[in-house]
Amino acid sequence: MKFLWKNLPVFFIWFVGLSVLNNGLHHIVPQLESIRYLSLLSLAASLTLLWFACRKERGGEGTVRMYLLWAAGMTAVYLTPLLHGLSLPLDEKTQRLWYEFSALAQFVILFVHGRTWLVRWDWVWVFGVTLVFGLILENGGIVLGFFSEPGYLLYIPGLPAPLATALGWVNVLYCTFFAVEKLLPPMPAAAKGLVCTLIGLSLDIPFDPVATRLGWWVWDPSLGAKIWGVPAVNFIAWFWALFPYGTAYYWVRQWKNYGEGRKVLLMVGSFPVILMVEFLGVVASLSLTGDRESILIFKRFFSFLGLM
Repeated sequence: MKFLWKNLPVFFIWFVGLSVLNNGLHHIVPQLESIRYLSLLSLAASLTLLWFACRKERGGEGTVRMYLLWAAGMTAVYLTPLLHGLSLPLDEKTQRLWYEFSALAQFVILFVHGRTWLVRWDWVWVFGVTLVFGLILENGGIVLGFFSEPGYLLYIPGLPAPLATALGWVNVLYCTFFAVEKLLPPMPAAAKGLVCTLIGLSLDIPFDPVATRLGWWVWDPSLGAKIWGVPAVNFIAWFWALFPYGTAYYWVRQWKNYGEGRKVLLMVGSFPVILMVEFLGVVASLSLTGDRESILIFKRFFSFLGLM
């Protein structure tokens, strides 16, 4: 239990993947067949990080044995939803309530876990700066017109996104930051940003098809180019949201000649630049893939503002 708590983000990735797999197979009718292989991404990410956690715990001696024992148990439990055909479908309202409650509970648990490794200004970076960025991303997607998130219980006054989905960004990035800072070897800022992106996508790729099917977020009906039932722009936007942010996050934090307070202000002040990089990256990717419908949503928004 000590090892599990110490490395909770590794098991969080594993648990989210397991929950999504179970939900997609046994609580949705008809079941989501693609989840059988998409969920393996979360398992692969958690087992990869587990290796580094075991190596750090044992320092080389007994690492392989420890890893194999943990990996075998985690994999066996993870695959249990594939071994039975029990169907217990839940209505969309109940599913949404469970998701909202779990996102809030996960945030609280990860916040408490932060006491095991965060110090001083780390709290501001992880639960302050990242939360603000998550709020901008989630509400920005709704304002632009790509999706809506109706029917939740808790909303921040004046904002269209529910609290749960904004906290979800912090939950995901908390796990990526833990992996980069506590488990993986030293890397340049851009490599750290890429690792954050890959871990985030390992959670999002299986999660979004289930969330879309259950109406946790409702996509603009004009969107086409769907992958596993989800508009391709979602996965493109995830990449271009996480990679620039993760890279800037670690690039700014490594500056030696600035105090932490000044670095926080500079990071928040750089949000417009990060968002512009995201916008240009998304538009370029959509153009390359020929996703005309998504580009038209951007054009519609800017036309509404009188900018086009």
